[in-house]
Amino acid sequence: MNIIGDHNESELLLQCGLDGLISMKKDKGFSLVEMMTVIAIMAIVLAIAVPDFISFADGMKLRSASRDLYSALQKTRMNAIRQNTRWAVEFTSSTYRVVDCGPDNVCGGSGVADNINGKTTNISEYPGVSIPSFPGTVEFYPDGTSNGGTLTFSNSTGKTSQVQVLISGRIKSS
Repeated sequence: MNIIGDHNESELLLQCGLDGLISMKKDKGFSLVEMMTVIAIMAIVLAIAVPDFISFADGMKLRSASRDLYSALQKTRMNAIRQNTRWAVEFTSSTYRVVDCGPDNVCGGSGVADNINGKTTNISEYPGVSIPSFPGTVEFYPDGTSNGGTLTFSNSTGKTSQVQVLISGRIKSS
């Protein structure tokens, strides 16, 4: 063992080690300046991200409403072909419902007494989405063709999405 002054090497290491542990306990945690810096950075990131997230959520509600209508129209068309009868989707400013036009194949007017109402969808299920323009009734015939129509959804930010039914029966979403 080397002797340094009055102490040997192991005693110095032991003493330095204890001093190091004692000083670590004093430095434990974060300073106020460090905490304020982290909070400021988080506030800036949130200020940038929150408006984009809200816009993203509004767009998702609009796309969801369009997809659900697209799906309802596809099912209605398939039912008309499969059952060899007329089927329709009737629209109001706040709802749409699927209708089996019944044995007389009349979807509106004097023949509605035998119509069988299917699922009704309320647009309020999609917060912030509205129907500013709607076609009234879209009918699908047994051969898969349609009387056609376009439904437009809009959201609170002014973005729109359209679902269009062509007279050929093809359904397009944009």
